[in-house]
Amino acid sequence: MTPEDRAWEVVRRAFEERTPSPRRRRVGNRLVLAGVAAAGAAAVAIAVITPPGHAVLERVRRAVGIENAAPALASLPAPGRLLVVAPDGGGAWVVSADGLERRLGDYTDATWSPHGLYVVATTRTRLEALDVAHGVRWSLPRPGARWPRWEGTLTDTRIAYMTPQGLRVVAGDGTGDHLLDSRAARVAPAWDPARLHTLAYVTGRAVVLRSTGSGRVVWRSRLTVSPTALTWSTDGRLLAVLSRHKLVVVDAAGRLRRTYSTLSETLADAAFRPSTHDLALSIRGSARSRLALVKLDRPQTTSVLFAGPGRFGDFAWSPNGEWLLLDWPTANQWLFLHGSRVRAVANIERQFPRPDRAGPGLGLDNRWCCVASK
Repeated sequence: MTPEDRAWEVVRRAFEERTPSPRRRRVGNRLVLAGVAAAGAAAVAIAVITPPGHAVLERVRRAVGIENAAPALASLPAPGRLLVVAPDGGGAWVVSADGLERRLGDYTDATWSPHGLYVVATTRTRLEALDVAHGVRWSLPRPGARWPRWEGTLTDTRIAYMTPQGLRVVAGDGTGDHLLDSRAARVAPAWDPARLHTLAYVTGRAVVLRSTGSGRVVWRSRLTVSPTALTWSTDGRLLAVLSRHKLVVVDAAGRLRRTYSTLSETLADAAFRPSTHDLALSIRGSARSRLALVKLDRPQTTSVLFAGPGRFGDFAWSPNGEWLLLDWPTANQWLFLHGSRVRAVANIERQFPRPDRAGPGLGLDNRWCCVASK
């Protein structure tokens, strides 16, 4: 999609969100500008009389974002460090608790090691392990590598990642790289937090849990959906399997526990709140998005954390589970959510610039990590 196409798509969404009269809607302590008629009409008028592009996009963002957002990220509201990824080679950054940013390089993806000591990252041709302070520790030529995931103890770790040939696993020191399953689907794998070196991944319409040491399949759970994402609760008791319109939750034995379905809306992302069975769900409609919290230990208990026009991007829980960071590309803002409290930060695209100016949308999922200590 070209920049012009993206601008027109945002304009369309903002116009569809118009209401009969300009007004502001307050939800708790958060202010949501719901794409009012005046803003929508003005955005469309500007799109007609000026060349479509970045200026139009910025006008629409101002119409739908949170008022009085901070102009830049000053600090994180909870302990830890954050990895930020602009996909497709846009770059990767580390953000410290005091808000200081450091660009790691032109990576396509990056995730933390289990204790936040190192980072594993991919380029279009390589898989690399980094020490944030001192650079690359080791590197493997792996064209098309995607979705690296690192797990283990301080002394015994494994990294799983996808390639065009299938799912591969390598030790944390870069040795023993091997193909685990050539039939694995192009979905990010997920390490079982309760069983060392045991990995969940997708094959067709089934989820497989497998020991990467012995190669033994622990269980295989067949589903009626085509999974797009997997995420574990931090105690390893529940695995959420996401598809476009249905969420399936299975237990540690692969048995079905709960489903959650939508009709016209799309389930975009899911993540468990640390140390709980509360699952945050990003849900996209044709013109609005919402972030919902489903309490799986209390059936039928669902609440809306935030809702707004346009598209929501990735989100991440803070390590202590008290804050949730949401990327809102339509508004070019980040939102830090804590109950009814909202801390908004504007100008996100400017703070994490892509060399190709391909537009907003940053990877955050599972990348707000612990404080590193050696």
